[in-house]
Amino acid sequence: MLDDEGETSVFVNRDLVEPDTIIDEERIVGRDDQLESVVSFLKPTLQGNRPPNMLLYGPAGTGKSLIIGAVTQQIIELCQSKGKRFGVVDINCQPINTLDQAVFELVQTVAKDVDAKIGVPETGVSTKQKYRRLYKLINEHYDSVIFILDEIDLLVGRRANDEPAYSKLLYQLSRASNTNEIEGQVSVAALTNDPKFMEDIDGRAESSFNPRDVYFPDYDANQLRQILENRRDAFRSDALTDDVLPLVSAFAAQSHGDARKAIDLFRGAGDLADERGDEKVREDHVRESQEEIDKDRSLKLVEGLTTQKKISLYATASVAHFSNWSGSSVPSPVGFRVYQWITEEIDADQMTRETYVKYVKELSTYGLISSSRKSRGRGGGMYMEFTFTGDPAAMMNRIVDDTRMEAVSDQEELLRTVINSQLKKFHNQ
Repeated sequence: MLDDEGETSVFVNRDLVEPDTIIDEERIVGRDDQLESVVSFLKPTLQGNRPPNMLLYGPAGTGKSLIIGAVTQQIIELCQSKGKRFGVVDINCQPINTLDQAVFELVQTVAKDVDAKIGVPETGVSTKQKYRRLYKLINEHYDSVIFILDEIDLLVGRRANDEPAYSKLLYQLSRASNTNEIEGQVSVAALTNDPKFMEDIDGRAESSFNPRDVYFPDYDANQLRQILENRRDAFRSDALTDDVLPLVSAFAAQSHGDARKAIDLFRGAGDLADERGDEKVREDHVRESQEEIDKDRSLKLVEGLTTQKKISLYATASVAHFSNWSGSSVPSPVGFRVYQWITEEIDADQMTRETYVKYVKELSTYGLISSSRKSRGRGGGMYMEFTFTGDPAAMMNRIVDDTRMEAVSDQEELLRTVINSQLKKFHNQ
C-alpha cells in the first residue's frame, strides 16, 4: 500500500510547500528590501563584530520568519567554512507562559542544537540558574549567537501588574555580551505582528535592546502568485491543472496577503488529491481544501492558548453565544464580569479587567475576534466591543475539550442567566 501511494503521489518534494521550510534565496519573492536590510544588519557577524538587534514586524504570513531563517542559515554555512561557530537560537513565544519557561526553552533549544545535556530541570531551580546554564552552553559551543524570538509580544507573563516577561527577556539577552556573561557576539531579533508591544517595555530594556526596524507589508496578489510559482516544483510537472495556481492565489489574496495560508492551501489541495488517488490537483481539491482551512484554523489556534487566555476567550464567546440581545457583539465590561464568574467557579487565578481586555484583543491578531472602541455617551466612558469572526459555540467546545471548563459547560442554564443578567445591567446603565 505504501509503495502504491508513493507511485501515485502528486508531490515530488512536499517540503517545498511546508510553510516553515528554509528555502533558497532565489525562491524568495517580494521581499528584496527586507532581505537586504537583514543581510546588512547581520553581515558584521562574519567579520567578528556585533550586529545590531532587530525588530521584524508586520502581519502574519508576510515573510518575517522566512527571511531571518534564510539569512541565518547562510551565515551558519559561511561561518563553518571559516572555522567559526555561529549559533541560531530560535523559539516561538506564543505557547510560553512565563519568563522562567522562556529561558528553559532557550536552554533546551541550544542543548538540542549542540547535542548536549540540558543540565537544569524545568522546575525546582531559579530562573537565574537557567540563565547561567544557557550562557555556559553558548560560551562552550558558539563564537557568536543570534536569539530569534518569534511572536515576542505574546510572552506577557502571569502577573498583570508586573513588567512584561518579554521586557525582562529582551533586557537580559541584549546585554549579555556587554556584561561578559556571553563571551562572543550577541544579537536579538524580535518578530511580531504588533510592534505596539514596545510601548510597554521597561526603559532599561528599551535602551539595551534598541533595535533596527524591518517592516514586512502584506503580499499583493501578484507576489502570492509568484510565491506559488516558485514552489510548484514541489509537485510533479504534470500534476497541476491550469486553474489551480490562479485559484489558490485568489483565495490567499482574500486572506489579506498571507503567504503561509497560500502555501497551506496549495499543500492541502495536493494532500486531498493523494488521499483520493487522483493523479492531478484540480479546482475542486483547492475549494475543498479552502473550506477545511476556514473551518479548522481558528479552532486549532485555540489549542495553543494559555489557560488564562482560554478562560478569557470562553467567557467572551459564551456572551456572544447565549446573549438574548440583538446582535452578537460583546461589551468588554460584560465579558469581564462573566470571566470573573467563571474563574470563581473553577477556582482559577483572576486577572484584572485590563488584562482580560488585553488577552481578548490579542486574539484579533489571529483573526478570531475583531475589536472596536465604543463610547457610552457623554460621561459614560469608553469600552471595547468584541465581535467573533467564526462560530463562538465551536470555540467554546474546543476549549472545554482542553481545559477545566467542563465544570462551567455543565451549568449551561446558569451561565446563560448570568450572561443575560449582566447584559441587562450594562444596557440599562
